[in-house]
Amino acid sequence: MATTPDLTAAGPVPALPGPLAGAYGQRWRELVDRWAGRPGTSLATLGPAGTSSHLTAAFLAERHGLRVELCDTFDGVLDALLRRRVAHALVPSAYQGLTRFHWHGDLRLDAYFAQATPEYGIAAPAGGGPDDPGGEVAVAALWEVRRIFADLAPAALRERPVRWVDADSTQHAAEILAAGGADLAVTNEPGVRRHALRWVARRPGAEIVWLVFGHR
Repeated sequence: MATTPDLTAAGPVPALPGPLAGAYGQRWRELVDRWAGRPGTSLATLGPAGTSSHLTAAFLAERHGLRVELCDTFDGVLDALLRRRVAHALVPSAYQGLTRFHWHGDLRLDAYFAQATPEYGIAAPAGGGPDDPGGEVAVAALWEVRRIFADLAPAALRERPVRWVDADSTQHAAEILAAGGADLAVTNEPGVRRHALRWVARRPGAEIVWLVFGHR
Protein backbone atom coordinates (compact mmCIF):
# COMPACT_ATOMS: atom_id res chain seq x y z
CA MET A 1 0.00 0.00 0.00
CA ALA A 2 1.31 3.43 -0.90
CA THR A 3 2.46 5.59 1.98
CA THR A 4 2.38 9.34 2.31
CA PRO A 5 5.90 10.79 1.96
CA ASP A 6 7.34 12.48 5.02
CA LEU A 7 7.95 16.04 3.84
CA THR A 8 9.84 16.90 7.03
CA ALA A 9 12.37 14.07 6.71
CA ALA A 10 15.05 16.42 5.41
CA GLY A 11 14.45 18.90 8.20
CA PRO A 12 11.76 21.39 9.21
CA VAL A 13 9.97 23.27 6.45
CA PRO A 14 10.77 27.02 6.77
CA ALA A 15 7.85 29.15 7.82
CA LEU A 16 6.43 31.44 5.17
CA PRO A 17 6.80 35.18 5.67
CA GLY A 18 3.86 37.22 6.93
CA PRO A 19 0.76 37.65 4.77
CA LEU A 20 1.90 38.91 1.40
CA ALA A 21 -1.15 41.09 0.92
CA GLY A 22 -0.38 42.88 4.17
CA ALA A 23 3.31 43.22 3.36
CA TYR A 24 2.69 44.73 -0.04
CA GLY A 25 -0.15 46.84 1.30
CA GLN A 26 2.48 48.40 3.55
CA ARG A 27 4.82 48.86 0.58
CA TRP A 28 2.04 50.64 -1.33
CA ARG A 29 1.42 53.01 1.55
CA GLU A 30 5.15 53.76 1.83
CA LEU A 31 5.34 54.42 -1.91
CA VAL A 32 2.36 56.77 -1.86
CA ASP A 33 3.90 58.63 1.07
CA ARG A 34 7.17 59.06 -0.89
CA TRP A 35 5.25 60.38 -3.88
CA ALA A 36 3.39 62.82 -1.67
CA GLY A 37 6.70 64.14 -0.37
CA ARG A 38 8.22 64.44 -3.85
CA PRO A 39 5.72 66.01 -6.25
CA GLY A 40 6.62 65.38 -9.89
CA THR A 41 8.31 62.03 -9.25
CA SER A 42 9.00 60.42 -12.64
CA LEU A 43 7.34 57.18 -13.77
CA ALA A 44 8.23 55.47 -17.08
CA THR A 45 5.97 53.13 -19.00
CA LEU A 46 5.12 52.04 -22.53
CA GLY A 47 3.80 54.63 -24.99
CA PRO A 48 2.63 56.24 -27.13
CA ALA A 49 -0.40 57.94 -25.62
CA GLY A 50 -3.39 55.62 -25.56
CA THR A 51 -1.66 52.37 -24.63
CA SER A 52 -3.15 50.57 -21.65
CA SER A 53 0.13 51.25 -19.84
CA HIS A 54 -0.13 54.98 -20.51
CA LEU A 55 -3.75 55.11 -19.33
CA THR A 56 -2.84 53.35 -16.09
CA ALA A 57 0.18 55.61 -15.56
CA ALA A 58 -2.01 58.66 -16.17
CA PHE A 59 -4.44 57.31 -13.57
CA LEU A 60 -1.58 57.21 -11.03
CA ALA A 61 -0.19 60.57 -12.14
CA GLU A 62 -3.49 62.35 -11.65
CA ARG A 63 -3.90 61.04 -8.12
CA HIS A 64 -0.31 61.23 -6.92
CA GLY A 65 1.24 64.17 -8.79
CA LEU A 66 3.61 62.08 -10.90
CA ARG A 67 5.37 62.94 -14.15
CA VAL A 68 4.91 60.23 -16.78
CA GLU A 69 7.62 59.45 -19.34
CA LEU A 70 6.53 57.30 -22.29
CA CYS A 71 8.99 54.96 -24.00
CA ASP A 72 8.70 53.19 -27.35
CA THR A 73 9.36 49.76 -25.85
CA PHE A 74 9.68 48.13 -22.45
CA ASP A 75 13.38 47.78 -23.21
CA GLY A 76 13.37 51.57 -23.19
CA VAL A 77 11.46 51.61 -19.91
CA LEU A 78 14.02 49.29 -18.32
CA ASP A 79 16.90 51.37 -19.66
CA ALA A 80 15.38 54.62 -18.35
CA LEU A 81 15.03 53.08 -14.90
CA LEU A 82 18.52 51.56 -14.82
CA ARG A 83 20.10 54.84 -15.97
CA ARG A 84 18.09 56.62 -13.27
CA ARG A 85 16.43 58.97 -15.72
CA VAL A 86 13.22 58.05 -13.91
CA ALA A 87 12.47 57.00 -10.36
CA HIS A 88 9.96 54.25 -11.14
CA ALA A 89 8.71 52.00 -13.93
CA LEU A 90 5.17 50.76 -14.45
CA VAL A 91 4.93 47.33 -16.11
CA PRO A 92 1.89 45.06 -16.66
CA SER A 93 2.02 41.49 -15.40
CA ALA A 94 1.11 40.34 -18.94
CA TYR A 95 4.43 41.61 -20.37
CA GLN A 96 6.47 38.60 -21.52
CA GLY A 97 9.81 40.15 -20.52
CA LEU A 98 8.77 40.98 -16.96
CA THR A 99 11.37 38.67 -15.41
CA ARG A 100 14.10 41.10 -16.52
CA PHE A 101 12.68 43.59 -14.03
CA HIS A 102 12.08 41.03 -11.27
CA TRP A 103 15.54 39.49 -11.41
CA HIS A 104 17.65 42.58 -11.92
CA GLY A 105 19.86 43.08 -8.90
CA ASP A 106 19.53 46.87 -8.93
CA LEU A 107 15.73 46.95 -8.96
CA ARG A 108 13.03 46.39 -6.39
CA LEU A 109 9.31 45.65 -6.69
CA ASP A 110 7.86 48.61 -4.81
CA ALA A 111 4.15 47.88 -5.21
CA TYR A 112 1.48 46.21 -7.30
CA PHE A 113 -2.23 46.75 -7.87
CA ALA A 114 -5.06 45.63 -10.16
CA GLN A 115 -6.50 47.89 -12.84
CA ALA A 116 -8.70 47.14 -15.85
CA THR A 117 -7.64 47.86 -19.41
CA PRO A 118 -9.85 49.49 -22.04
CA GLU A 119 -11.72 47.34 -24.56
CA TYR A 120 -9.51 45.18 -26.79
CA GLY A 121 -10.30 43.49 -30.07
CA ILE A 122 -9.69 43.04 -33.78
CA ALA A 123 -9.83 46.21 -35.85
CA ALA A 124 -9.98 46.87 -39.60
CA PRO A 125 -9.71 50.03 -41.70
CA ALA A 126 -12.90 52.08 -41.66
CA GLY A 127 -13.44 51.52 -45.37
CA GLY A 128 -12.95 47.76 -45.58
CA GLY A 129 -10.93 44.75 -44.53
CA PRO A 130 -8.93 41.85 -45.99
CA ASP A 131 -9.53 41.70 -49.75
CA ASP A 132 -9.00 38.00 -50.52
CA PRO A 133 -11.73 36.04 -48.70
CA GLY A 134 -9.60 32.90 -48.53
CA GLY A 135 -6.01 34.05 -48.54
CA GLU A 136 -3.44 35.00 -45.94
CA VAL A 137 -4.36 37.80 -43.57
CA ALA A 138 -1.72 40.13 -42.11
CA VAL A 139 -2.43 41.04 -38.48
CA ALA A 140 -0.48 43.71 -36.56
CA ALA A 141 -0.24 42.86 -32.87
CA LEU A 142 1.88 42.75 -29.77
CA TRP A 143 3.08 39.24 -29.00
CA GLU A 144 1.24 39.36 -25.66
CA VAL A 145 -2.21 39.91 -27.22
CA ARG A 146 -2.06 37.60 -30.24
CA ARG A 147 -4.31 35.15 -28.41
CA ILE A 148 -7.14 37.68 -28.61
CA PHE A 149 -7.24 37.19 -32.39
CA ALA A 150 -7.78 33.43 -32.04
CA ASP A 151 -10.41 33.97 -29.36
CA LEU A 152 -12.42 36.64 -31.20
CA ALA A 153 -11.95 36.03 -34.93
CA PRO A 154 -15.27 35.52 -36.78
CA ALA A 155 -15.73 32.23 -38.64
CA ALA A 156 -14.75 33.82 -41.96
CA LEU A 157 -11.31 34.69 -40.54
CA ARG A 158 -10.71 31.75 -38.25
CA GLU A 159 -9.47 29.30 -40.87
CA ARG A 160 -7.33 31.74 -42.82
CA PRO A 161 -3.52 31.63 -42.51
CA VAL A 162 -2.19 34.52 -40.44
CA ARG A 163 1.00 36.48 -41.05
CA TRP A 164 1.87 38.38 -37.90
CA VAL A 165 3.21 41.91 -38.16
CA ASP A 166 5.08 42.67 -34.94
CA ALA A 167 4.03 45.83 -33.10
CA ASP A 168 5.59 47.47 -30.05
CA SER A 169 2.26 48.54 -28.52
CA THR A 170 -1.48 48.54 -29.12
CA GLN A 171 -1.17 52.02 -30.58
CA HIS A 172 1.67 50.96 -32.85
CA ALA A 173 -0.50 48.09 -34.12
CA ALA A 174 -3.29 50.54 -34.93
CA GLU A 175 -0.80 52.85 -36.63
CA ILE A 176 0.56 50.00 -38.77
CA LEU A 177 -2.98 49.13 -39.86
CA ALA A 178 -3.90 52.74 -40.64
CA ALA A 179 -0.75 53.10 -42.76
CA GLY A 180 -1.60 50.00 -44.82
CA GLY A 181 1.04 47.75 -43.27
CA ALA A 182 -1.48 45.08 -42.24
CA ASP A 183 -5.02 43.93 -43.00
CA LEU A 184 -6.14 43.86 -39.36
CA ALA A 185 -4.81 44.81 -35.94
CA VAL A 186 -5.26 43.67 -32.37
CA THR A 187 -5.57 46.95 -30.54
CA ASN A 188 -7.57 48.76 -27.88
CA GLU A 189 -10.39 51.28 -27.93
CA PRO A 190 -8.13 54.38 -27.92
CA GLY A 191 -6.24 52.93 -30.92
CA VAL A 192 -9.47 52.42 -32.87
CA ARG A 193 -10.66 55.94 -32.05
CA ARG A 194 -7.33 57.66 -32.70
CA HIS A 195 -6.83 56.09 -36.14
CA ALA A 196 -10.49 56.08 -37.25
CA LEU A 197 -10.64 52.28 -37.47
CA ARG A 198 -13.65 50.01 -37.04
CA TRP A 199 -14.15 46.99 -34.82
CA VAL A 200 -14.40 43.54 -36.39
CA ALA A 201 -14.81 41.95 -32.96
CA ARG A 202 -14.12 43.20 -29.46
CA ARG A 203 -14.18 42.18 -25.81
CA PRO A 204 -14.32 44.05 -22.51
CA GLY A 205 -11.04 45.06 -20.95
CA ALA A 206 -9.28 42.66 -18.62
CA GLU A 207 -8.37 43.38 -15.02
CA ILE A 208 -4.64 42.75 -14.80
CA VAL A 209 -1.95 43.30 -12.19
CA TRP A 210 0.36 46.29 -12.64
CA LEU A 211 3.78 46.39 -11.02
CA VAL A 212 5.77 49.44 -9.94
CA PHE A 213 9.54 48.94 -9.86
CA GLY A 214 12.07 51.26 -8.29
CA HIS A 215 15.74 51.25 -7.35
CA ARG A 216 16.98 48.89 -4.69
